Amino acid sequence: MTPILEARGLASGYGAGLVLRGVDLAIRPGEAIGLMGRNGMGKTTLIRTLMGQVPARGGHVLIDGADATAEAPFRRARRGIAVVPEGRGVFGTLSVMENLRLAARPGADGRVDWPLDRVMALFPRLAERSGHRGDQLSGGEQQMLSIGRALMTSPRLLVLDEATEGLAPLMRDAIWDTIRAVRQAGIATLVVDRTVAAVLSLVDRADILVKGSLAWSGPPERLQADPETMHRHLGV
Repeated sequence: MTPILEARGLASGYGAGLVLRGVDLAIRPGEAIGLMGRNGMGKTTLIRTLMGQVPARGGHVLIDGADATAEAPFRRARRGIAVVPEGRGVFGTLSVMENLRLAARPGADGRVDWPLDRVMALFPRLAERSGHRGDQLSGGEQQMLSIGRALMTSPRLLVLDEATEGLAPLMRDAIWDTIRAVRQAGIATLVVDRTVAAVLSLVDRADILVKGSLAWSGPPERLQADPETMHRHLGV
């Protein structure tokens, strides 16, 4: 099956420094991938390079098998890839409803799989606070809004960068339940998160970055059965 999004020998960085060094990664329809690694190993840089926010210095980015390395970020997004960024990126002066409606559009195939009522059903708390400004929400509510806004684009692939960072335990559990529901709806997911056990319970494959290179890739069960590798690369 042709991957929705693929990196082949991808290299990128900032200024004179190189962060990614020949990364290979593929996400196929309906697949859930956990992108893992200690802080500073290049996970967010990889997401930004895949989405065109950081230019590639080597290798290629492919979408549906076609080279998209030179495509602008908005064109990649219009092809059905939605990102929930680290830090959430909620518009603080807009209401919950305005944040959601601002993002609403048909998917790459022209279908609207996630209309407003479906998003509100997934996030009853957002429905309750629909008139509140983004900056009046708790951190967990902002994260719900960020995920809901991404779903309003009816994506084929949802990329989540540190979706549970800084949240209280109950809110983290709610976000993980949401990600599971999204996956059950058939949307492919790329998940970056420091909660190793939660990530491994969700994904089909774990990919571990070490100093900008792919150091390990395989099913979560194999990683869980290898405590030496988990400790060496993840500190678990």
